[in-house]
Amino acid sequence: SAFGGLWKTINRGTTFTPIFDDGGSFTLCCVVVDPKNSDVVWLGTGENKSQRSAHFGDGLYKSTDAGKTWRRVGLEKSEHIGQILIDPRNSNVVWVASQGPLFSAGGERGLYKTTDGGTKWDRVLHISDDTGISDIVFDPRNADVVYAGSYQRRRHVGQMIGGGPEGGIWKTTDGGKKWTKLSKGLPKDD
Repeated sequence: SAFGGLWKTINRGTTFTPIFDDGGSFTLCCVVVDPKNSDVVWLGTGENKSQRSAHFGDGLYKSTDAGKTWRRVGLEKSEHIGQILIDPRNSNVVWVASQGPLFSAGGERGLYKTTDGGTKWDRVLHISDDTGISDIVFDPRNADVVYAGSYQRRRHVGQMIGGGPEGGIWKTTDGGKKWTKLSKGLPKDD
């Protein structure tokens, strides 16, 4: 849940048990189960919505025993993770969209990729210190083709600045080496 922990059911939703109460953050954004091994679960922390009071997280976690134990595997300064994708061809390749801090510039903001299951992370797309990546999706025919949504935002006391010229949709066809900002058929406004 966005504000209240991670819950698991083993009886088709009749009952739920909290499985991340001892984790480093109670504000979460997304959970992804590895399609090749359901014991491997990835968890991103920090609310992924840009509301006036979005609470931050402390990075990315991974479980290899179906949620019994967790270890933090990086992106501690991301604060707000937007999305996690596991490459359907190789479970060690994971993409993480990071929106970054809401109240300040910088942090671990952008699109990150690991090819070794989370030991090392490379930032493969960085727009600016004010613009993070909020969503990512694979082309269903080719996982080297990735689309990423960027969102420029900043929260100040008494105001929320949402949107800007750095927002948009980006595309790579080579697994994140080169990116193109798409423009045809999209709105021209911030």
